Amino acid sequence: MRPRKVCVCNQISEEEILTSIRNGNDTLQKLMDDTGASTGCGTCSNAILKILAKELKVSKE
Repeated sequence: MRPRKVCVCNQISEEEILTSIRNGNDTLQKLMDDTGASTGCGTCSNAILKILAKELKVSKE
């Protein structure tokens, strides 16, 4: 199965976002700086924030 692209403009996958979060990038700005996601049109920012919230919640439990 092909990885789901969260950021179509920059071809950033959900797995790339998750890896970045697991490497300590715990804000949208840090994820943008690290991956380039949401630096094009910005449409994916809400999807990225949902992934971030879910991953941080899982990590803290």
